[in-house]
Amino acid sequence: MTIKLVAFDMDGTFLNDQNTYNHARFAELLTKLRAKGIHVVAASGSQYQRLQTQFEQFQDQMDFVSQNGAVVHSNGDLLSVTAMPAEAVAATLDVIHQQFAPSDIAEHLVAGLKSAYVDDQITPAAYELTHRYYDHLLKVPSLATITPERLQDQVTSIGVTFQPGVDFGAALQTLRQALPAGLGSQTSGYNTELISEGSVNKAAGLRHLQARYDVADDELMTFGDNENDLSMLTLTPHGYAMANATDHVKAQVAHHAGTNNAEGVLDVLATLVA
Repeated sequence: MTIKLVAFDMDGTFLNDQNTYNHARFAELLTKLRAKGIHVVAASGSQYQRLQTQFEQFQDQMDFVSQNGAVVHSNGDLLSVTAMPAEAVAATLDVIHQQFAPSDIAEHLVAGLKSAYVDDQITPAAYELTHRYYDHLLKVPSLATITPERLQDQVTSIGVTFQPGVDFGAALQTLRQALPAGLGSQTSGYNTELISEGSVNKAAGLRHLQARYDVADDELMTFGDNENDLSMLTLTPHGYAMANATDHVKAQVAHHAGTNNAEGVLDVLATLVA
């Protein structure tokens, strides 16, 4: 087995439930992986700025697929961005506000290349929850009527997190049926749905890096735990579902790693440099 690139999801996969990881062990493995010519990629539904913070000491040794594949950075350079058209942004925000009561939604945001944005009326608790996944977060007036032009930013995704008491399956069906043509949404866990251009997924983001580094599908190893990871997990015969992954994901992936809290990703990566 020749592996040239490894890519892992963050929340529920690489990160433990305390939103961190074993820095010393990862540093040792990263050095060994790069010495063997293996590229290392963090592939997340959240923003690039958050990944920069989490991997501050390793940034120059890694590549990043953020916002579920809408944004790809390689060697610190922006390699690809897939933005939502302005009319699709407006239509999606209308869907959210017309189809759901305010009490159904725990948080919702607009994510761009420069920053993520929330309504300036957001509660402190919701702001803190959102800030956990989006380091660069700005409050704006009237998020429901925001446009890329007003933000002076490219909008790459719109996120909605439903309250714990909401029937997530039913809400998801309502949302997806009402979305404008050409858009898609992916579940990233925690009752959260991320909406973007229909072509956006983590596999599409990885394709840019595969082309850059000449990596075939069977030279790729991926790790994930939720629906938004499936595209990259099934892209390669070396996809690993975490032990804590959803049953839906586990059923579609041949290999399994330990839990996110037991350093399951690092355990498998260690076998590549043993």
